[in-house]
Amino acid sequence: MENLGNSIIENRKKLNLTQKDLGDMLNVTSQAVSKWENGQSEPDATTIKRLCEIFKISTDELLGLSPSAPAQESAPADAAPAQETKIINAYCETCRKPLGPGEYVVEGSRGIQHVYCYDCKRKAEKYARVSNYREQKRQNIKGVIWGSVAGVIALVLSLVFFLVGVPEFPTAAGVVIAIIAGVAYFAFIMQMFWDGVINDMFFFFLKSFKMPGVIFTLDLDGLLFLLFVKIGGAILSVLLSVIFFLIGMIIMPVAGIMILPFAAIARGVQTKKLKTDAEKQ
Repeated sequence: MENLGNSIIENRKKLNLTQKDLGDMLNVTSQAVSKWENGQSEPDATTIKRLCEIFKISTDELLGLSPSAPAQESAPADAAPAQETKIINAYCETCRKPLGPGEYVVEGSRGIQHVYCYDCKRKAEKYARVSNYREQKRQNIKGVIWGSVAGVIALVLSLVFFLVGVPEFPTAAGVVIAIIAGVAYFAFIMQMFWDGVINDMFFFFLKSFKMPGVIFTLDLDGLLFLLFVKIGGAILSVLLSVIFFLIGMIIMPVAGIMILPFAAIARGVQTKKLKTDAEKQ
């Protein structure tokens, strides 16, 4: 449709838009705009409606069915100044505000992109910083609570073992060992909520052992051999995994006491930084 192509060219140039600018506003390529203007193809009904919104004209005017109102050569002295036409490139996904050039930020990959105005972007960043700080505080509190529970349990069990189970053991030494055990398990469990070295050690000692493959013959004796070896290997694998984990449960509390001062300082610095970020405007 020749009239439509000429109308698109005329109105595009009135807004000082290139074919690429207009294509970006319509989410099409500049080649598609060029084909419309040259009469090689036509936009669909939705795109025509969007073109009318951008050009601020009616559908009849865009299609050349009615002439546009002639521009006045001179405006009266008391007439209000004409409003400048705003170019709309996108809409904010949060507040749906129309956005022109330089008024928005684009996030995401080339396949999936999100558009936000600067106000909504700042609010989202503020919310994320506050959420990170609150989550850090929750983890700190949970670490202290569960660490205290574990420490009290270790203290009580140690006192029962040394003072009741082994009555000939020196009372003073038993009390000292029980206190050390309580502090050790408090430090160990508390640091489990800090995502630090102790956390990595726990998952290291949590691994399971796997037995190597078995070579057997395809007869009755070979199948019986495979069955017993597989059952025995599974039992041995479980026993080794449990023993390895129990060794870790002895090593990790000791390491927890040694690492605690350094981990506590690092955790405090991290929490303070998150608090400072959360208080930023």
